Amino acid sequence: MDQDQLHMMRSYLANAQLQLYAVHHVKLGPDWDYHLKDPEVNRLYYFMEGAGKVRIRSREYSPRPGQLFLLPAHVEQAFFTDKENTFRKYFCHFTLTIGEIHFFQLFHIPCFIEVPDREWLEARFLKLIELSQSQSLTSPLQIKSVLYEILTQFLDQALLHENEGDWGIEAVTPAMTKINTIVSYIEANLAEKMNINELAGRLHFHPNYFIQLFKSTMGVSPIAYITRKRMEKAQLLLATSDLTVTEIADAVGMGLYHFSSTFRKLMSLSPSEYRRYLKSK
Repeated sequence: MDQDQLHMMRSYLANAQLQLYAVHHVKLGPDWDYHLKDPEVNRLYYFMEGAGKVRIRSREYSPRPGQLFLLPAHVEQAFFTDKENTFRKYFCHFTLTIGEIHFFQLFHIPCFIEVPDREWLEARFLKLIELSQSQSLTSPLQIKSVLYEILTQFLDQALLHENEGDWGIEAVTPAMTKINTIVSYIEANLAEKMNINELAGRLHFHPNYFIQLFKSTMGVSPIAYITRKRMEKAQLLLATSDLTVTEIADAVGMGLYHFSSTFRKLMSLSPSEYRRYLKSK
């Protein structure tokens, strides 16, 4: 994956919303044989034993014990198990969305990884099962934390062993392709003045339609997205450079007063206080 695609993926992950729907450990019967044309959720299958087939995007796989598969939502898939040697597996159903779009619709990624630490992953699935049955106030937050750990493991391992053609940005719709263009433009031009009319004009969209489309896709308004990216860049510059606060405000395309007040609202510290805090640590 090239750096532009990696940067785009990070931008979308920063806006993603995660929701778990089901998690279990099962020993499948010989009649496990399904064909899903348009599944509503993503599926993680961690195979522990057995044999069979999984088909994703018309490509067929023969899962082996120790492999973790990711089957994306809204992608045609089929699977069955060997009747004499059925699969035993952990599975979970979940969604990872940016606005109204499923994350794995935007990016084409490898369908499976070889799990480097099976005990670690099995412990995470057992924890998910325990938390899904818990009535604890904080269990929804803990569920997301554990599921994010599993997804992080999947994406990190997939990146380490990526093959040519396995990764890529999917053009879900023409409108989505245009939003990708604007997100890339924003990332590359944080030091410049930007406004809704200008951004909408780049896509030949009416400003109101552009705002609605951007928010439905990214989960936040264009202005909120730009502000957050500017604050992220400012935090990086405060931590890694000797630029003055005024120079950093210029580097993120904001006046000094507006930059300082916005930064304080986000971090509960002024830019100078934030830098001193980092140095003290």
